Amino acid sequence: MCVRIASWLVFSFVMVLRSFAADWSEEQIASLPSEEKAVRLFNGQDFHGWEGHIDQYFSIENGVIVGKNTDMNAPKSSTYLLTKKRFRNFRLIFESRLVTSEMHSGISFWGTVITKNEGPYTSQGHLVMYPTNYGYHDLFRRNSIFQDTLGLAKRVGNQHDWNRMEILAIGHRIRHVINGYLVADWSDPHPEFCEEGPIGLQLHSNQVAQEVQWRGLVLTENPQNRLITATHRDTGLLLASTPAESAMNAEELKKIDVRMQELIHQKQAAGIVTLIARRGRVVHLSANGKADLSSGREMTPDSLFAVASMTKPVTAAALLIAQDDGRLNLDEPISKYIPTFGQTLVKGSHGKQAKLPQREITIRDCLRHTNGLESDQGNTGTLAEQVEKMATTELAFEPGSKWQYGPGLSVAGRVLEIASGVSFEQFLKDRIFQPLKMQETTFRLTDDFRKKLAHLYQPTSDKMNLEPGHHFLFDNAPADIPNPSGGLFSTALDLVRFYQMILNGGELDGERVLSAEAVLEMTSLQTAELATASLGVGWGLGFCVVPYPRGTNSSLSPGSFSHGGAFGTHGCVDPQREMIFVLLVARQNFTSPHAIELRAELQRLAVGAVLD
Repeated sequence: MCVRIASWLVFSFVMVLRSFAADWSEEQIASLPSEEKAVRLFNGQDFHGWEGHIDQYFSIENGVIVGKNTDMNAPKSSTYLLTKKRFRNFRLIFESRLVTSEMHSGISFWGTVITKNEGPYTSQGHLVMYPTNYGYHDLFRRNSIFQDTLGLAKRVGNQHDWNRMEILAIGHRIRHVINGYLVADWSDPHPEFCEEGPIGLQLHSNQVAQEVQWRGLVLTENPQNRLITATHRDTGLLLASTPAESAMNAEELKKIDVRMQELIHQKQAAGIVTLIARRGRVVHLSANGKADLSSGREMTPDSLFAVASMTKPVTAAALLIAQDDGRLNLDEPISKYIPTFGQTLVKGSHGKQAKLPQREITIRDCLRHTNGLESDQGNTGTLAEQVEKMATTELAFEPGSKWQYGPGLSVAGRVLEIASGVSFEQFLKDRIFQPLKMQETTFRLTDDFRKKLAHLYQPTSDKMNLEPGHHFLFDNAPADIPNPSGGLFSTALDLVRFYQMILNGGELDGERVLSAEAVLEMTSLQTAELATASLGVGWGLGFCVVPYPRGTNSSLSPGSFSHGGAFGTHGCVDPQREMIFVLLVARQNFTSPHAIELRAELQRLAVGAVLD
């Protein structure tokens, strides 16, 4: 008998260990940074280390914590199962599900324990709520302090099934991952409200039968500032927010307007639109000066600009989408799609005749400016006609051997048309602009768009004033569009949606536009040690990449990427700071040393407003 009992105990212990090892939260321990030590808040067997209304509202069933009431003993105020230990900076990995009722539950922290209707186990502090009424709550102080206005959590959360979650709470910043999706990223504008406290599991006050379950509950203290369970980092893009919620100083951001007004007064531009976004929030959007000096029309945040070569990253994204679709491969020769390029020659040197290159131009060469093509990047006639004309010119160098800024993106745009079977313009509309809700990004200046257009200006001969400039892009003749190298018109709020999608790893508001692998290719250095136009700068695919910030880019973090336009416009993403900078201006013939580097000023002032 004793042997049988002993055998049964060993068997039961082994089964518990197997169940414990198979737990999702437990599996994540292998992904933790090496310096993070995992602590199991729940041992799967008893409430060691916890306190609360045990037996009345909280119990353990099959290794799972159960919070439960009937309609006869429903708590009049929310009650919590609380850790006896207090925590400040932590990573918590767990699973939870709401079994009965449509209420929400939550995890509380950064607060104190107080007594209310249900006795001494009510938490006063922050609460991460799920899976309904999703958001953050500050118990008994500010009520709802963050709401899922974009519906991200509701889309990815399971109302009555297990949800896999990670909460990363560092400083005064809270990030919450549900089933692999980063659904919220928020910094409390009141750091003084973020204090050490117990972690609590909430059974919400209610008048109906309710049951919530938790399992896992693996915690690390003082974790690294990165998520380990997020496979999708789409927190959307919020407009209605305060800078402090993204850890930005509102007073410092106001200096951007002051500086832009100074530059306008100095006749550096007629008008300027600036936008700063951080951690999924637009924290600054402002318009200064005039869009049209002759009529006195004011510049507005939704003014339309010719963004010129800022088109190139959009074109590159379209080619990467086609590669994601399996329609092409970036390392294919472009002659596969445009046969004429199979006969394109390389210029001879030292009196030698032109010859066929050692290898043909690839699509990748077109996207990173290592193709040898030379052109003013304008279109004459249709895109197909322009590209065929380029194919008959001689290359400046062997493909892949050098970097030289040029019209390769136009060739890539034509390849896209052939590979996809639809026009370049329609492909961008269907696969980028519509999914991202970029409703004011266009190749065509309709009458309505012209009413919003910022006019082009240049300095007068004495440099004391401004006068109208001229460029073929503003003529916008129907036969000359679209131009994949530089033909787009757009607004700040449209462009930031494209950049936020890239920063999120290819998605925005639940819409997947690019694969994460494609985004990594676009934003990683593709030109190795090839010399480019500026020191400390290389090229990805469609984007300029900054591995070594200096000069104009000295305010940025290594790994930032950007692209500007011929008329002074510029868009930049700093992934380390999770920031986006958009500068829109319409100016021409401002050359050094007389030109102020507007983008450097914008970046300097915005980075100076970062709180953490």
